[in-house]
Amino acid sequence: MAELTCAVPVPTTLQELDEAVKKFQVSDLDGSELYCQWQAIRDASLAQLTIESDKNLVAGGDSY
Repeated sequence: MAELTCAVPVPTTLQELDEAVKKFQVSDLDGSELYCQWQAIRDASLAQLTIESDKNLVAGGDSY
């Protein structure tokens, strides 16, 4: 099976991420294009989650 190479830029800000999600929802993609767009949004979301969780530290939050 051939490895998929995606050339879709990963959004770096929350605004770019929001715009990418809106475009994804109204687009008519399929196959590898659909997967590449989804993966870029997923990677950006995970990166933002890490950034946001570092800002909002709560004492003892890891015990919940």
